[in-house]
Formats: sequence, C-alpha cells, structure tokens
Amino acid sequence: MNLYVVRHGEVPSNLSEVVEERYDERLTDKGIEQSKKVGNELSGTKFDVIISSPSPRAVETTEYIAQNQDIILDSRITERNMGKLIGEKWKDIDQNIWNSTEYEKTPEGAETLLSGLNRTKDFLNEIKEKYKGKNVLVVTHNFVSKCIWINETNVTNKEEINSFIHANDEVKYYFEKDE
Repeated sequence: MNLYVVRHGEVPSNLSEVVEERYDERLTDKGIEQSKKVGNELSGTKFDVIISSPSPRAVETTEYIAQNQDIILDSRITERNMGKLIGEKWKDIDQNIWNSTEYEKTPEGAETLLSGLNRTKDFLNEIKEKYKGKNVLVVTHNFVSKCIWINETNVTNKEEINSFIHANDEVKYYFEKDE
C-alpha cells in the first residue's frame, strides 16, 4: 500500500495559543488555499481509496483533493480528545505527559500519545490488509499524522517525537515495502 497523509488546511485554532474545542471549525481562507495547493500537487495521482477524519475541517480539505471521488469517514483518525485541557495555554501543557507512551490519558482526561498510537495502529493494520498494492489518501490531523509517522518509521527518539509537526500544506508519503 502506498499511503499519502495530508493534514487538514488551516483553521482559526491553529493560530491560537490556547487549547480550543475544534470539532466544528471550518477552514480559513489560507486553509482553503492550502487545500487547493495539495489538491494540485496530488492531481496526477490516482487514489484507490480516500479516507478522512469526520471533522468538518478534514472533510472540507478532502473535498478539495478528492475531485468528486467517494470519501470514507473514519473516526479512528479524528483529532485527539483534549479532555479538560480546553482553555489552557499550549505552553503550560506538560509535554512529558502529553506525549507519554506510558499513560492512556492525562490527569485532565486528554488523550496521550499512547492512546493515539493504539487507535492509529489499529487503523493502519486494517487499511494495509484491505488495500494491499493500492494508493490510499488519508486526510487527518497533526496528532494522528504523528502517530502514523511513529507507527510507520518506528521512531523512538523523544526529541524527534516532541518536535514533529505536519504542516497544513504538506503531504507525507509512506510507500509500500516488500510485504
């Protein structure tokens, strides 16, 4: 399977210094332009399947890329649960807990990296089995993209993990290895 991972286009909360509830956000004008740019970049690629997070920002991004192809929505690739951290400043969040591979949840009930890795691994295992030899586009969020990256590359360096950012107008590629 050849996997193409796209992060949704920019939304207002991407510019905030505060953790916000983000389930219903729509793309900003810049986010629309980013989505169109990625759509142009991928326009020569025939996707056998397109899977999106069900969040409006991901679906909207996917529509700019999919060019009228069917889109499968999968809640396993939605944004992380922020728990009671909503309203907190990003700079005040303990990254050691936030990016923990030891705990399922933070003390505030937010999803940790471990939980995200588990649900993303389940998603990846299913699509690898189902779509062997196919081109698969996944439109998701920075957190899920980080989890895909960790699962696909087996990176363990904490500094690399903490510094991972998937830009809103970037495509990450994971091409099929001999299976």
